[in-house]
Order: sequence, then C-alpha cells, then structure tokens
Amino acid sequence: MEKLKKIWKSILPYFDAIFNLITSKIFIVSIVIIFVLLFIRSCADIRDYQRQIFIRDQNILALTDTIKTEKTKSGKLQESIAGYIATEKELRLLNESLFKEVADQKGQVLSLNKVVFQLRQDATQLRAHINYLESIINQPIQLNDSTYKLTWTKRYDWDKTNYDIFQGQTIVGLNIKPGYSWREAFELKYNIFDLIHYDSEIIGRETQIDLVLGQRVENKQLRVFVQSNYPGFTAKSLEGVLIDPNSNQYIQDLITKKKWFPNTWSIGVGPSFGYDIFSKSTYLGIGVNINYNIIQW
Repeated sequence: MEKLKKIWKSILPYFDAIFNLITSKIFIVSIVIIFVLLFIRSCADIRDYQRQIFIRDQNILALTDTIKTEKTKSGKLQESIAGYIATEKELRLLNESLFKEVADQKGQVLSLNKVVFQLRQDATQLRAHINYLESIINQPIQLNDSTYKLTWTKRYDWDKTNYDIFQGQTIVGLNIKPGYSWREAFELKYNIFDLIHYDSEIIGRETQIDLVLGQRVENKQLRVFVQSNYPGFTAKSLEGVLIDPNSNQYIQDLITKKKWFPNTWSIGVGPSFGYDIFSKSTYLGIGVNINYNIIQW
C-alpha cells in the first residue's frame, strides 16, 4: 500500500502538469488553430476534388458531344462542340489527334482548336453573286490550225469581306465532220464543223474567308466554336483543348503577377495571439492589423 502511495505521489505532479496544460490558454488556442488549419485544408481538398470532378465530366462530354448549330447574340449562325480540359499527358489518352497538334507547336500551348470545314455553293448562289464587272473572257488564242485557247476570270463577291476569284483556261478544237471536205468548209456551208473540248483547268484562285474560332464557357461547360459569313460554310469536324492551368507553370505565372514594392497597404480587424515578455504570459484578444506588402505573389 505504501508503494502505491509513493508511486501516486511521484506521478501526481505529471497529472497536474497535464491538467494545467490542457486548461491553459495556450493549449486551447493551439487546438483552435489546429482545427482552423485542418478546416482550411479540408476546404482546399474539397475544392480540388470538385475541380477534378468538373474536368472529368467535361472530358466525358467532349468525347461524346456532336457539333451543334447555334445563333450568336446578333443572330449569326455558329457551330460549337464541347472541348477538353487536360494536361498534355492526359490529352494523349483522350484525343491522339489533338495531342499531336499540341506536341508539334513551339513554346507553351495554352489552348488549341482544330476545325475541318466544307464550302459548298450551288448554281443559284454562284449566279447571284458573280461580279460581272470583274469577270473576263478573253479572245481565243490560236494554238495551231484547229486548236484554240480561251483564258477567263470569274469573281464572286459574297459580302464586303468574303470573295472568290477563279482564273482558268479552256482548250477547244474546230474540226470538219467526217464526209466533208475543206473546200466545202471554205464555202461556209453550215453544220459541217465539230467543236471539240480538249481541256478546262483552274490556273489560279484567290479566296478570302472571315473565320471566328475560339473557346467560351456556357452553362458551366467549355465549348469550342467556329463561325463564318462565307455562304455554304459547314464545320465537318471541330475539336479543341484548354491546357489545365494547374498543370502549367507558365499559365500560372500569367494569371498570378509577382510584384516588387507594389505599394499595397492592407488594414483589418481580427483576433490576435501572442506572448507578453513583460508579464511572462500569453494573451488572446482582438486587434487592428496594418500591413505593407513588399513582395506580392
């Protein structure tokens, strides 16, 4: 029994020390600080998880989405499709074609769009927009006794910006029909000549097309869009990627500016914690903080 009393007396100071520590302001404030830090870390983890879920859903949509024809605010027709958000490594698994285009570029790629489009006009559209003042059919040039070349230019003005200029040449021949002689031809008898078309080819083309291509966020979705006022413009294939800013230090440097002596003052009111060297005790209170930032990230 005496031994137990001695043991208890020997360990009692430790219990007192532990109790004093647990009930002290330092311990309570430390626990509060730890819980605040854990809460902040938990919020950051939740935001990161939500970001990963958003990117996953966006990429699933990009894999399954099809081109949609929409209208802009001014009523212009526009075609769009969901785009990818990925690192270059992830993009290789999602879309090999886009990955090759990104890898082929010099420097740091922020975003990349790729479109395959088709232009189609029918005879009615062509006739309605031909510029007769700048369309030329030259006089035939004789190549030999019975062969001639005609050079020509056709211009189509679709609007003030979009146009097509085609330059070409046509080779034709003029021969006597079988059963007739050149003497009869010289006598200008009718229906004894055959007009032979040897060849027609485009020898020059100049086309100007206005094209708007970009990325936007709509209904919390990244979408790649393309539009043009050129008649008969249709996007047959459309895809794009935004390189995940969290994976690219260059993008982060563009978004977050580093400043030297930015002349930034900040004033705030909040809780303060510290140690008073004169009374040799800790304190917890409310104070006013005034700060000046020398270096800012």
